[in-house]
Amino acid sequence: MFPFRVVGRYDPLVIFLRKQLVEETKGLMRHRRGRLVVAAVVLLCVSLMAAACSSDEPDTGQAVEATPMVSPTPAVSPTPAASPTPGGEDQAEPADDPRAGESIVWQDCGGVDCGGIFVPVDYSHPEAGELFIPVLVHRATDPDNRVGYLFVNPGGPGESGLDYALTAAEGPGFAFTAEVIERFDIVGFDPRGVGDADPLFECGQPGEQPALLADVDPAFSSPEDIAAGEAAVELCIESMGPAAGHLNTANVVRDMDELRKALGAEQISYLGVSYGSAVGVWYATLFPNSVRAMVVDGADNPVDDVSTQEARIANTVDELAQFEVLLGEALDACATPDCPIYNGGDPRGYFLDNVERLDEVAPAAGGNPAAGPLGVITTLYSQDDWPMLWQGLSDLVERGDPAILAESAAIQLAGSPGGATITTHVNCLDSWVLNPQLDRPVRISDQSAGQDAIEEVYPLLGAMDLSQPDTCPFYDILAPPPLEGRLDGSGVPILVIGNPSDPATPFTESEELATQTLSNGYLLKVDHPAHGVLPNNPCANDVANALLIDLELPAERISECPSS
Repeated sequence: MFPFRVVGRYDPLVIFLRKQLVEETKGLMRHRRGRLVVAAVVLLCVSLMAAACSSDEPDTGQAVEATPMVSPTPAVSPTPAASPTPGGEDQAEPADDPRAGESIVWQDCGGVDCGGIFVPVDYSHPEAGELFIPVLVHRATDPDNRVGYLFVNPGGPGESGLDYALTAAEGPGFAFTAEVIERFDIVGFDPRGVGDADPLFECGQPGEQPALLADVDPAFSSPEDIAAGEAAVELCIESMGPAAGHLNTANVVRDMDELRKALGAEQISYLGVSYGSAVGVWYATLFPNSVRAMVVDGADNPVDDVSTQEARIANTVDELAQFEVLLGEALDACATPDCPIYNGGDPRGYFLDNVERLDEVAPAAGGNPAAGPLGVITTLYSQDDWPMLWQGLSDLVERGDPAILAESAAIQLAGSPGGATITTHVNCLDSWVLNPQLDRPVRISDQSAGQDAIEEVYPLLGAMDLSQPDTCPFYDILAPPPLEGRLDGSGVPILVIGNPSDPATPFTESEELATQTLSNGYLLKVDHPAHGVLPNNPCANDVANALLIDLELPAERISECPSS
């Protein structure tokens, strides 16, 4: 999995308004039975049109109703789920009153419904405390022809499902098709540790973890280095308590199923992008009978070949391939003398000659030593951001001003600029859940070999210092329970949209997911110059809508749409 966030692109106004209004309506709440709520409970109230929240009810801390504790869900059913049948329902409430079967107490947030539920920190030990998971629902605009609930996740790990669902209010073509907006109640939630969900993600005080690892050899070659790695992970436990070891995707989908129950739905439909594809695969695997239809876009394969170090390193190298290509293209596009890093027609030379200056970005980005490389990588998700790369490099080199690259890095480091990120934390937990046989010494060895391979294969990415000490080998301290069985979707038919031009997810990952990992995968190949295809390719829209709305699967296991 990526060492950085696969960033979704949403309207900045949408995100600004939501975050501003969330802060205005944030309150503290304790569970009415006296059990500890791990962090502050956020009462969401979002408006796209107003400067303040609109609600007939005062903010008394009673707007969100806790859901009952549940027993752990059995790991994996060995029996494949039945294929969806046309006309299947995913709602229990009458069509004329979609809220009738919902136990969540909603607030009116300017055209969308806001609320949330409590979930156990640890489903195996409910006494360990609870977390609050906020949820937002954009209701079907054609309620008479409503299909049911469509849960969505935009990826990351670390991207906000609230923001993603909220884009439905922008209308069709922004993130969802008109048909999806008309026919579904679109449900977005912030996964545990993300955005406004509990816990507040942090590993020590700002800058504490980087300071602890500042003098550590990334190969952790001494007892002192190993002690520092262990201490860095212990900071997460000190900051987040028992929740630190339970932010993995298996628990995210358990929370997701609690939301399904709170909505009174027998089944749900699902659309996931990027890391959201892993959320979908996990959900289908653990809760196959709760899935009505599923589409994943820009999909990464969460199950890689880890049989040998050679295979593990090859996977790491493969996942970074498109970023090397895009960085080269972004630099080469600085092709005229008025471009700030034109350098007499050699912008690649300018980058390589000054790449060590990226270290100067860290102090302006909360002290995280990875800020410089992350600031560069974030500009590669869209050609529209390439001028930010050129100007950011020029400002840094010519004026010693890291502001632009620090701002770019902040997208990756949101919530924890001076330490660990939710992205690396979730990826590390998931890696231990899926591959517990890869012990600490093996993982430390893989890190060194992986960095050497990157430097050898990729001259541009390898020139940046990506060899920061990675604490993932020490996540055995958090001891997430391993998956029992296979992560294969449990027979649920899943449409995987793969994109050869995806800047972040190699097409080979989507292909492997559909044809090797999933027990019932369908691959749709669509060449589109962006991360994720929907809703920007009419053919792909038609295929996805046919499954989501009418439960019609492609005639062939592997099919292709014309390029965008």
